Amino acid sequence: MVRVRGKYASPVQVERRERILDETLKLLGSVAPQDISMDQIAEASGVSTKTLYNLFQSRNGLLLAAGARTREGNESYGEVLSARAGIPRIIALTQRAMDTFGESPAFMESAVSLVLGITAEEEAEYQRVGRTQEWFYEQLLVAKSEGDLLPTTDCLQLSQLMAASQWGCTLLWQKKLISLEELREQTLLKHCLDLIPYCTAAQKRSLEELQYTITCGKESEVSAVANQTRLAAVG
Repeated sequence: MVRVRGKYASPVQVERRERILDETLKLLGSVAPQDISMDQIAEASGVSTKTLYNLFQSRNGLLLAAGARTREGNESYGEVLSARAGIPRIIALTQRAMDTFGESPAFMESAVSLVLGITAEEEAEYQRVGRTQEWFYEQLLVAKSEGDLLPTTDCLQLSQLMAASQWGCTLLWQKKLISLEELREQTLLKHCLDLIPYCTAAQKRSLEELQYTITCGKESEVSAVANQTRLAAVG
């Protein structure tokens, strides 16, 4: 999560920062990242460009901070938080992320394009790709502690594999090689395929059912089974 700059940020500063991020998100929903200027953002936010640079250091920094809001919103989404921590929550967040692509495809295309173009230094600062892997790792550790994963599972390696799978599917969509529906199905399917070899019996059966529905069922059935998977209280 990108932190508010300054140890003693006042409520006014926090409100101003949030307003700037809101207006930047609106622009990202209708304008390609490369066409958005700091002057446009400043005018929309009612602040000076100097203020923008003081808060975010660079144009890319501001755009990345705005894009991160979507990820944070998905992580704190009600249905994600209500899912049991571990594998059910991974499925819930994946569903929510795919819903976001469906609800705002133009914005998500801009956001993905921005992330794919950042430098290693910007990734280290804003963790746009790294946060995906980090979050998977946290949930996999929970799953392992609760007996949903085999004791020998390397959670770090598995989280890296899952992050690569999700971003790989996203890249295929961003390059228009797969449709939105295929993005949803292939991302969920890849997570099932990545997880199943490491799961214990009950969780493995749940994911195999989801996998079967993805490969053989209709989209509505996929959503229904994914909901059952994320809500399952595997003991």
